[in-house]
Amino acid sequence: MKNKKPAGTTLTVEHNSLLRGSAISTPTGPFNLLLVRVWPKISEERTGNAPASGNVASGTGFLLTHGGLIATNWHVVADAKNISVAFPSWSGSAPAEIVLRDKLNDLALLRVGGATKLAPTCHDLPFQLASAKSVTLGERVSTVGYPLTSILGSSPKFAEGVVSSKSGWQDDPRTLQISAQVQPGSSGSPLFDSDGNVVGIVVATLDASKVYQAASALPQNVNFAVKSDYLLNLFAMLPAGEPLASRTTPFSPENAAQCVALIHAW
Repeated sequence: MKNKKPAGTTLTVEHNSLLRGSAISTPTGPFNLLLVRVWPKISEERTGNAPASGNVASGTGFLLTHGGLIATNWHVVADAKNISVAFPSWSGSAPAEIVLRDKLNDLALLRVGGATKLAPTCHDLPFQLASAKSVTLGERVSTVGYPLTSILGSSPKFAEGVVSSKSGWQDDPRTLQISAQVQPGSSGSPLFDSDGNVVGIVVATLDASKVYQAASALPQNVNFAVKSDYLLNLFAMLPAGEPLASRTTPFSPENAAQCVALIHAW
């Protein structure tokens, strides 16, 4: 400080894009610090498996069938030449390929290879895909995914919140607005109701820096999930013969995490 006396303050990082300091002391009086991150973007993460010359997109997917069909967001795997999938119980990963995609609703179905690795994975499914038509305003929901793996690590993370709105950005009827925490890497995570039904697929969060620039306000847990009905429609386009897996064990975050996969695409 100007008077040669040491001083300290606490700075907090919010929404991974805002640096805030309150009542910072100076010779002319206290002031509040607010710095908004606008660069570099954090929509893609580097991981240890990334090729030296490129980026690896990181996201989440979850099992739909015992035959290795996995649901995720299209933007997680869009334009990827290589896709790998890893479940918590695995010591490595297995390749996957795109089976169907729905660009408009940002959904994709993947087929994971490696039958030997897949066979013991999540034999008893603790959740099942269901319609979102019964979702109510204020209903408690939860999700399991892999946010910010380069910072938080590659173990699955649990978050919970409520259904804030039965429609999404600018009243988009295809999505739900939720308050459960969402970060880059959460895309493709299953959204569970209290009974363990998958009623949505996490797809987006408001960009805090852009909202602040546009409205001088920060969004508070404003996140979105595609309603599960659109995933049911996409699944119905598959050739007949592979049924959706039914729940065969009680739902719990611990059980559900074993059936949720980390996806890398490059």
